[in-house]
Parts: sequence; C-alpha cells; structure tokens
Amino acid sequence: MVTIAVCDDNPQFARLLTEKIKDVCAFKIPERYRCQVAVEMQSSEAVLEFIRENTINILFLDIDMPGMNGFELAEKINRLRPDTIIIFVSSHESFVFSSFEYNPFRFLRKNRIGEELEDALIKAVERHMSSTEVVEIKTDREAVTLRVRDVFYIRSEKNYYTVCGMDFEYKCRGTMSQAEELVQKYSFFRINSGCLVNMERIKRFESPNRLVLENATLYISQRRVPAFKEAYMLFARRRVL
Repeated sequence: MVTIAVCDDNPQFARLLTEKIKDVCAFKIPERYRCQVAVEMQSSEAVLEFIRENTINILFLDIDMPGMNGFELAEKINRLRPDTIIIFVSSHESFVFSSFEYNPFRFLRKNRIGEELEDALIKAVERHMSSTEVVEIKTDREAVTLRVRDVFYIRSEKNYYTVCGMDFEYKCRGTMSQAEELVQKYSFFRINSGCLVNMERIKRFESPNRLVLENATLYISQRRVPAFKEAYMLFARRRVL
C-alpha cells in the first residue's frame, strides 16, 4: 500500500488537493499499488505527531505555514523518516530554488495544481515502488546487497573502489569503470577520475566546483563542471517541473 498525506494550513485547499489525489489514484494509477490518502493535516506539528507512530510514503507539503514552516518540517522528516517522498506545494514560485536543500521530489504550484499533480503523483508512486532497487557488491570477505538510494558516492584507488553511504564503506576489488557499470541505470555522475556521486544525495552545489552531501564534501574536476551542471539540471527538472 502507498500511504499519501496532505499538509496545508488552508483546509479548503487541503480538501481540494485530497480529492484530486483520490481521482488520480482511482483512474491513473494501477490498482495493485493500493494508493490511499491517509490523512489531511493543517500544521507541521500535526505531521510530526502522526509520523511518530505511522508511515507516510508520499507527503504533499505546503511551505508557507504559521509556526513551523514546510522547509523546517522537511528537514525534520529527512532525519526521522528519510524514505518519505516530499512534494512541496506552494503559491510562491520563488521558493523553488530554496527547496532544493530539503531534497524534495517535486515542487508544485497551487495555481497550476490541476496541470501538474497527475504527473508528479504517478512519478512519486513509481519512485516509492522502485525504492527497493538494490545493487549487489562483493568485498574480499562477503557479498553485500545495498539499496541504491543508500549509496552516497563511490571512490576508487588503484585496483579497488569503495562504496560509501551514511554509515558504511565497503571496499571492493575492481576498476572505476566497473563501478560505473554497477550504477549505470541510476542517477550517478562521475565528477572526477576517481569518484562517482549519487545526484539524489547532493544537498547543494557551491561554485565553482564543490558538492555538499550530508556526510561529505566532494569536488568536481574543472573540465567536468559544465557536463555536471547540465546533468544535474536534467535531474532536478524531473523533480520540479
């Protein structure tokens, strides 16, 4: 089952959005996914209380709310429930650039919700269903299965590459080309001769060539910066547009 929730301090808009979500779930998404709008909430505090004992797979989240705003809530959710897919919904298009830091799946405009909701929701459900995608690696001691989204970056040194996540590092015998082949279906980019980064894990890009992740700072070789910017823009556009 895919559990969906809406948080907006405007109850009329929350109800409108909920009904539109239900329509998309009923007519556009395969029944086997069993999508369900679990709850509507009017404050960030209510969401935090709810997720302490319940799971939200996809959260449609207003940004400009009294008390704790949507960005502050997203930051807390990313720590408490990192698997939650967050879709920001706002009347303020200027918030779109500030939203990247909180790793949203999409940014929807309230005045165009009828045009933008269907594609965003379908893609979010597909993302949730594919979140169990894994890669299998072999160290000198064991075979390890990792979720793709848990891999932050892969670095190479001589005849080995190391797969790095938030709290793990696995050293495997092989070349960087073999590591690239391992993740070629996913959103990884080779930022220099010895490092692949998972673009989903980039918190921000700092000019001229620094990438900030949750657990590391990485540097793009100068000659790869233009290609990275283009690749990351395409990646980000899939979330935002």
